[in-house]
Amino acid sequence: MRKTEIACYTLAVLFFLLGASMRFVFTAVRFTGFLLWCGAAALVLFALLDRWGQRRAWARGCKRLLLVLLVLGTLLFTALEAMVVSNARTSWPEEPAAMVILGAGVNGTQPSLSLESRLEAALYYIGQDPGQFPIVVTGSQGPGEEISEARCMAQWLVEHQVDPDRILLEEQAGTTEENVAYSKALLAAYGVEEGAAVAVVTSDYHLCRAKWLWGGGMHPVAAYMPGQFWPLTVNYYVREAFALAAAIVF
Repeated sequence: MRKTEIACYTLAVLFFLLGASMRFVFTAVRFTGFLLWCGAAALVLFALLDRWGQRRAWARGCKRLLLVLLVLGTLLFTALEAMVVSNARTSWPEEPAAMVILGAGVNGTQPSLSLESRLEAALYYIGQDPGQFPIVVTGSQGPGEEISEARCMAQWLVEHQVDPDRILLEEQAGTTEENVAYSKALLAAYGVEEGAAVAVVTSDYHLCRAKWLWGGGMHPVAAYMPGQFWPLTVNYYVREAFALAAAIVF
């Protein structure tokens, strides 16, 4: 067995074991685990093509093609990740016509860590603006959730002294695309003009895709996870590059 094969198989085993631990033990970062499995498969394929390529011309061609695809994929991922990172910040409009808080997971009736970070960012933003703009909370009820994400957010905001009359519930959206579409429809029914300045609150890594789907008039409000949860943040940033690619294509 050649040194190249040994190195590929060794790394493949390492990637597979790390991926398995993320998929089945540290499930909060399971997407990264899936990517590690893909990397393990690519390493095994490369090792096989390297061996077959000693005698078969088609294998040498496939090996070159695999290398080209890996390089192009890395360049594309880098470009998408740069877009995600560069848009992960708050932009303060002079006076928003409304606010929209995009939903995330709910643990029973309590906001998850990700959702609570969005609510805290929204509360800080509300405290910096003396206006009485309407606040849309958007998100349906998912598996393991006893109430909808929107209702959970509304309850949390009221508990933190936000006037309940300002809060508009949108409880049908199950995806970011639906969050955007249904929130826009609700705001239009409430009298907010299309293209008006709307402060959209979501996790920092999610803002780029939200802005892409929302279009003009969106002013991003970034919610940041606590620093000690940096592995989760890294996982979400990696995952978001692929989600952004899907949003752009479809």
